[in-house]
Amino acid sequence: MFDNAIQRVISRFKNPQKVVNLCFIVVFIFSTVLTWREAVVLEGAYVANQRNSLDSVATLLDRQLQHNIDNLLFYRNSMLYALQSPISTDKTRKTLADFDSLRTQPYWQLRLDLNRSLPMNGVSDEFVNNSPLLDRDEQTIHTELSSALELSYFMRLSHQTQTLAQRMFYASRSGFFLTSTPPSNDPQIVALYYRLVAQPYFSSQSPENNPKRELKWTHTFNPDMSSGQIITAAIPLDYNGRWYGVLALDYPIDSLHNFLRQAHNNEQHEGTVLLYDNELNPIATSAQSLPRHPLFTAPQLARIASVVTAAKQGAQGELRMDSRFITWAKLNNYDGLLIKVHTLEEGVQGEFGRISVVLSVLWLLSTLMLFVSWVVIRHLVSNMFSLQQTLTWRANYDTLTRLYNRGAFFEVASKLSQECQQQGQPFSVIQMDLDLFKSINDRYGHSSGDKVLAHAAAMLSDAFRQGDVAGRVGGEEFCIVLPDTSLEEATKVAERIRVRINSKELLLKQGSTVRISASFGVSSAFEFNDYDFERLQSYADHRLYKAKQDGRNRVCNTD
Repeated sequence: MFDNAIQRVISRFKNPQKVVNLCFIVVFIFSTVLTWREAVVLEGAYVANQRNSLDSVATLLDRQLQHNIDNLLFYRNSMLYALQSPISTDKTRKTLADFDSLRTQPYWQLRLDLNRSLPMNGVSDEFVNNSPLLDRDEQTIHTELSSALELSYFMRLSHQTQTLAQRMFYASRSGFFLTSTPPSNDPQIVALYYRLVAQPYFSSQSPENNPKRELKWTHTFNPDMSSGQIITAAIPLDYNGRWYGVLALDYPIDSLHNFLRQAHNNEQHEGTVLLYDNELNPIATSAQSLPRHPLFTAPQLARIASVVTAAKQGAQGELRMDSRFITWAKLNNYDGLLIKVHTLEEGVQGEFGRISVVLSVLWLLSTLMLFVSWVVIRHLVSNMFSLQQTLTWRANYDTLTRLYNRGAFFEVASKLSQECQQQGQPFSVIQMDLDLFKSINDRYGHSSGDKVLAHAAAMLSDAFRQGDVAGRVGGEEFCIVLPDTSLEEATKVAERIRVRINSKELLLKQGSTVRISASFGVSSAFEFNDYDFERLQSYADHRLYKAKQDGRNRVCNTD
């Protein structure tokens, strides 16, 4: 259809010079549009590259966080199972007896196995009784201690494989804690336990503050850390309606710095990646250190917040700010997001900047080549257009009858049947075959047979209505499709064609005339509740042969 439209436009120009000029202008515009399109594609590729770059870092971080969170959930499930089915061995009974004797001491430390488990560190009954958040229940304390002793085996093994988390611990409301970095048995235990239960992550896991009992993230200050900041992932431990304590993981800022730096450098991407919390406070960066001055102004942060707040976990996006391209990704396993900043200078010096320069040079060269080849193109266009028309016509039409050939006709007929089906209109097919055509060929020769075919096709075309389409589908077989036509109407059309063909004698040779006839088979989509053209043609063909068996020169529309 598009080719035909171009041909109609070009055919209006009788002067070949105008045709060539039009072609040149079209090609020039096309090359310019193509270059622009390539620039758009290049921009899209640049955006995709930036997003993929950030996505690779986000995926690595999410994967590590998911691994650690899975460990937390595993530890909680282990504790729940141990609380449900506590074990009793000589070692655990001895350890629990040691607790009963030490529980009034300001601090104490218990260990089930010196080589295979972590020590359990605790404070006195008095310390627990003086804190409203703590509760050492006499009915559950021994079961909880026994479960924590079992957990100490797993925590010791897991700490050897940690790649990001600095410390994993369990802080109990019963006045003790387990940590993958155990302290010495000295008064420092009291301060450590107090710091654990006094942090926001602990109180935020109470049933009142966390009714859904889900994992929560906190970003707090830790004076023991050289960076001063620490990220904590915490999840509560509940059993039989009692809140026992909190399982948590600490992520030091230096560890996150190193992880982002290594992940970003391994991908060999440009720009800087920063980790922000849910309040858009910078936490860590892939650069050597966090910038001394804020990267974004207050309005820019508000713009980022407006976009990110409405996004789901794992969503990605991009923003353009000044001369910087900003890519962001919300993490699936942390209540925050990663932001990548790519400056204009980095973009020009990078791979996509060099490709843009090459693309501009190629456009200039292609334009120059168009001007150089202008004379040659002007000479060839008219010949190519004429050849194209000839080839197109021969590809779709039968040269003898000037009707559609079989391939083109089947394609057009199938489209018309689909359109009628979509619009709920009737659709009919007429199959026509010239009677005793072989005898004409045998008696008068093939040239006379060709005259008969051309004459029949002419009679067929004269009987057409608007919208009907016919084609030569075999040697002396023709097929007509009639959109929006019922079986009765199609039968009348077939009868009109039959009468027209049979009403005239055809001069084949000097002194030799012949009156030809044709047989017809008619089928309709409503009749069979079937719009498939090939099956309708098969039905019509079957009725055509029935018409021949009944004496030829007739129309048959029933089986």
